[in-house]
Amino acid sequence: MLLVESLNEASINAQAFSGVGESTKSVANINFNRFFHWYYFSNIGLFAPSKFLGYKSTNLENYLGEGTGTDTQRVLSKWFVKVDPKSEKHKELKEKLEAFAANIGKSISTKTFQGTGGIYLLADEYSGSDYPDELSKQGIKEGALRQVTVNAYERSPRARAECIEHYGAKCWVCEFEFEGVYGKELGAGFIHVHHIVDLAQIGEEYEVNPIKDLRPVCPNCHSMLHKRKPAMHPDELRKIINTNT
Repeated sequence: MLLVESLNEASINAQAFSGVGESTKSVANINFNRFFHWYYFSNIGLFAPSKFLGYKSTNLENYLGEGTGTDTQRVLSKWFVKVDPKSEKHKELKEKLEAFAANIGKSISTKTFQGTGGIYLLADEYSGSDYPDELSKQGIKEGALRQVTVNAYERSPRARAECIEHYGAKCWVCEFEFEGVYGKELGAGFIHVHHIVDLAQIGEEYEVNPIKDLRPVCPNCHSMLHKRKPAMHPDELRKIINTNT
């Protein structure tokens, strides 16, 4: 089993894990209270356990609970730090983690808080979001308006993960692939996801189809798609590029 080589790969695994409550027959769901080491992605608001995060291309269908936590904790230590159990931050994250578990009818093992386990947080230099135009919420429904600095529409991390799993982390428009240029450490799995139907034009919650409604795009093409209101279709922008190059 190959270990993840970038924070982006681990982040994609975390997004896949967000559907564990609905995947009742999965090993991850059945063994939920056997996870002791929990990692929090502050940029997308998700928790996931070490053994799920640390191996390449993990999802709820292929996860069998194999491998060792020692290996995954070692590779994840490149980007995460263990939160001091006596700190206010630990108290805050403990409440969030327990709320996540309770929301899907599960509980967190006491070993996480009192034993050999723990809660881990992204180190400061990795805490910023790679996807500034995307907000997160568990579940695959999208479109609910949330007030932040400006109005923004929620993006589903599960939908994003399924889109990338289907199309790959290559721009649908210009075919740019970050890993090929920036290497595995920085570029593996990095890509924006574009909604073909602009969420701001829908104005209500809807069930997104990750394959039909979404496309992976690089940040440059993503910006160009939104130069028009409503946003341009990726196929149209691809024609523009082909015409000009």
